[in-house]
Amino acid sequence: MDPEASLRVPASALLEALPFYALVLDDQHYILQANRAVRDQLGLEPDAIIGQYCPTVVHGLEEPFYACPLEEAVEKGCAVEREAFDEKTGRWLRVAIYPVAPSGPDERTLYFHMVFDITAAKRAEEELKASHDQLRELSRFLESVREDERTKLAREIHDELGQTLTGIKMDLSWLAGRFPQDHELLVRRTESLYKLVEETIQSVKRICSELRPAVLDDLGLAPALQWLTCDFGKRAGLRCRFSAHPHDIVLDRDRSTAIFRICQEALTNVVRHAEATRVSVRLTKGPHSVILRISDNGKGIRESQIVNPRAFGLLGMRERAREWSGELRVSGTPGKGTVVTLGIPLGRAKGPSC
Repeated sequence: MDPEASLRVPASALLEALPFYALVLDDQHYILQANRAVRDQLGLEPDAIIGQYCPTVVHGLEEPFYACPLEEAVEKGCAVEREAFDEKTGRWLRVAIYPVAPSGPDERTLYFHMVFDITAAKRAEEELKASHDQLRELSRFLESVREDERTKLAREIHDELGQTLTGIKMDLSWLAGRFPQDHELLVRRTESLYKLVEETIQSVKRICSELRPAVLDDLGLAPALQWLTCDFGKRAGLRCRFSAHPHDIVLDRDRSTAIFRICQEALTNVVRHAEATRVSVRLTKGPHSVILRISDNGKGIRESQIVNPRAFGLLGMRERAREWSGELRVSGTPGKGTVVTLGIPLGRAKGPSC
């Protein structure tokens, strides 16, 4: 086919071939051209459409409806696109109007008006959103169940295993006091068992604290974060500092748990990836939100690591923040460290569980 021949196809023929609704209007809303899709939709012949007032022919109105896109296109002199829901047909439409500059000094600006049926895309979008919402609700429910199980398990370990080990420790102490001193082997073995039980008791305390620190439920978020920071520093061999402003920050249990777990995961990432020597944790409460800031002096997280879809630790932190309509920001400077900032609003209750 001759390329120049395709350029000589009349504009009206191109308009007619479009599968969606297409009209050419003037700035007074009068229809100059309308393609077959428009005529089929309205059930009218060309003579009943061409030259007619668009609001009357298309919408059955005596004047343009409120916020008419053509009015905006004429006023601003630019293209206008928007989505609209047609209550009569139950369809979603994308409306677009593009000004067509005049080709001569005496010609006026025309407006190319297109309407796309996007109902199928909208329904697919709504179904996808509903699916995401269901997955998020399921995640909330599972996290809530896991936290309850952690609390129950920590209590059972502390009450049952802890008490049993304490009883064994007391009995060993009683036995050690009754062995003749000349039985050195028995005395050494008893002392060895006593130390082993003591170490096991400390391990039980550590496991219980990691499952669900009692200080979080008994004293609140700020003391729990202070304990977490100090304990982390001792075990990781890092210089850690915690500060809170004000000192008496009081939050509900679920919100406190979310912030505590995010801080716990952030500190874990410091040990795994940062190669840092100092860590600072700061908790502040304003009139509308709570801000948690964790910074280190490590090698600095890279942008590729921040956006990595397999960075499940960061994904979990973001999901916990999103559950409370919060925001988690992570930034890193090479050789200077990483900063994790969490902001959670105070005015929203937790969403319903599954």
